[in-house]
Amino acid sequence: MSESSAHPLGIKPPLAHLIDGADEEELTITLGLGLVARKAAEAEYILHGLYVHLVEAEKAYSELAVATGGKLVQQCRKRLGEAALADSCKTLLAKDLDATEEGFRLRNRYLHGYWIYDDESYQWLTLKGAHHSERPEITFTDSSEVWGLAERFQELCSSLLHWDTAHFGELADDEDGHRGLVSRKQV
Repeated sequence: MSESSAHPLGIKPPLAHLIDGADEEELTITLGLGLVARKAAEAEYILHGLYVHLVEAEKAYSELAVATGGKLVQQCRKRLGEAALADSCKTLLAKDLDATEEGFRLRNRYLHGYWIYDDESYQWLTLKGAHHSERPEITFTDSSEVWGLAERFQELCSSLLHWDTAHFGELADDEDGHRGLVSRKQV
């Protein structure tokens, strides 16, 4: 396949040879994994903003990002106990943090695992080294699961951003010029 030609599904990447020979199932899983990576990174960015507010740092990056993924969730959860929020708010935010941590665990399996398509079961077999274990995680999955995870991250990002805006937002103009509470990180 030349660089100027498109894949049968209409995909025209900058390095076409990387998907040369990929079928629809391989492209579906690859696009889904890309969405998972993007949405998980967005969740980490929002979590860092929440963490900054929970530790009451003056500027966003004056407080070092203590971790990423699940470890960042744990740091937020630790600071949540000390936050000046109603207990009911803490409980609800803790549920979102738990769901986000589970999302990061699945993201790690999907993004750091090795994928093999099993023609007999019509599923993907994922292999990933497991922390604190001598055996790898071995799981069957299908393409829809990564798309579902990307959608869950999208929902979690909206929810986490709501928490950030509702409890730590500042009065300002949004992108559309409307005045209201917006999420802010002072850099």
